[in-house]
Amino acid sequence: MIFNETIVAPATAFGRSGIGIIRISGSSVLKIIKKFLKISMRERFAHNVSFLDFRGNIIDYGIALFFPAPNSFTGEDILEFQGHGNPVLLDIIVKNVVRMNNVRIARPGEFSERAFLNKKIDLIQAEAISDLIHAESKLSIQAALRSLSGSFSKKLCFIIDLLKIFYSKIEAIINFSDEIDSSDERLDFKSDLIKIIMLLKNLMYTARKSYSLQKDIKIVITGPPNVGKSSLFNFLSDRRVSIVTDIPGTTRDLICQNIWSNGVCYELIDTAGLRKSQDLIENIGIRLAKKSVRSCDHIFFILDITYNQKENNEIILKSIKNLRINQNITFIFNKIDLIKQKPRLEIIHQKFQCIYLSVKKRSGLSRLKKIINVILCSKNNIENVFLARRRHVLGLEESLKYLLEGKKEWYKNNNIEFFSDNIRLSMNCLLSITGQFSNDDLLNKIFSDFCIGK
Repeated sequence: MIFNETIVAPATAFGRSGIGIIRISGSSVLKIIKKFLKISMRERFAHNVSFLDFRGNIIDYGIALFFPAPNSFTGEDILEFQGHGNPVLLDIIVKNVVRMNNVRIARPGEFSERAFLNKKIDLIQAEAISDLIHAESKLSIQAALRSLSGSFSKKLCFIIDLLKIFYSKIEAIINFSDEIDSSDERLDFKSDLIKIIMLLKNLMYTARKSYSLQKDIKIVITGPPNVGKSSLFNFLSDRRVSIVTDIPGTTRDLICQNIWSNGVCYELIDTAGLRKSQDLIENIGIRLAKKSVRSCDHIFFILDITYNQKENNEIILKSIKNLRINQNITFIFNKIDLIKQKPRLEIIHQKFQCIYLSVKKRSGLSRLKKIINVILCSKNNIENVFLARRRHVLGLEESLKYLLEGKKEWYKNNNIEFFSDNIRLSMNCLLSITGQFSNDDLLNKIFSDFCIGK
C-alpha cells in the first residue's frame, strides 16, 4: 500500500539521554536525505553525518541509516537518525523535516500500522510490539517475543487453513448434491471436524492462560482487627504505608502496593479488619475488604494465635468454604512470640498451607516470602506460550461456538447449509484476530494505544 504522506517522529522516549532516535518513513525519504544530509547513502550502512536544518546549518552530529522499500519495517523507505538525546534538539530536527511537502508528524502506532497494512506483520505481531514495550515481567517479555516472532499467528493460520479445506468440502456437497451422498461424506468429515475443534480448544486454553500474564497477581491480606495485617503489609512493602495502632478498626480503606519479587510484579492489598461494627465508615471498609477478597488470586488470612482456638478453627473452615474456583488461601498465625513458639509451616485440611510467625519479631517471615515466590511461579509457569489479548480470547471463543453450534445442527437435522454458514462465521472470527478480516474502528483502537514513533 502506497501512502501519499511521509511520517516522522522520535522513536525514543521523551527525556534527556545519551542517544535520541528519529524515524522517518515514506516516499519523501530520498528527498529528505538530499536536503538534510547531502550525502549518497548505502543501504543498511551506518553513516557518520551532520544533520542540517532547512538553511544548511548544522543541527546535530550522529549516525544515519537508510532502509529502502520494501525491505524495511514498514515496507516503505525508512531513514533513522541517531543523534543526541536532548528533547529540544530532537524537536528542532522534527520541525525542520515537517517543513518538507507531504511530510507530517506520525500518529501513535502509525509506523506499526503501516507495517501491518503493507503485510510486513499481521495484527497479532503488531500488538505484540506494544505488549513487548509495556511488559512488566520477564515472562511477559518472553511471551510477547514469541507472539512477535509469529508463534501465535502460525498456530492460528494452521487452523484457518484446515477450516478453509473443510469449508470447500462442505460447499462441494451443497453445490453437487446429486453426485455426492452427504450422509456418507459426513462420516468421512467427522474426524476432520473433531481435529479442528480440538486444536481450537487447545489454542483457546493456552490463550486464556497467557492472557493472565498481562495482569498483576493480586494477593489480599485479610482477617479480624488487630491481628497484624497492616504490620505485615508494611514489611512486605518495605515501607510504612499502612497506619499501625492497637486500636481496632484503624484500617478503613483498601491500601494497595505493587511489589516486585524475582522479576514478577504482584499487587498486595491491605484491608479493614473483618468484624461486626456500628461505625458507618468502618462498615464501608469491611464491605470493600470482602469484595477484594472475592476478586483476588490469593488470600493471606491472618489470625492471632492467642485467640480462642475454637473460634480460629471456625473462621478457617468458613474461609475455605467461601473460596472461588482457582482461588487459594494461606493461613497465617501471627504473634507466636507471645506464647514463645518457634516459626513453622504445616498443611491443614489436606492442602492449605498454614504458617506460624511473628511480624513484630521478624520471625518466620523468610518462609512467608518463599511462599509468595511459589505463588508467583505457579501463576506464571507457562512455557513456550505467546501473549494473548482479551480480543484474541473472545475471537477464539466465538469461533469455537459457531463450530459447535453448526456441528450440533448438522448431526441433529442433517442441515448442511446451516453448518456451512457457521464454518464461514467461525473462519471470520479467526481472520479478525490476525487482521485479515477487520474494520477501521478496530485498527484505530489497537494502534492508538501505541507509543509515538512505533
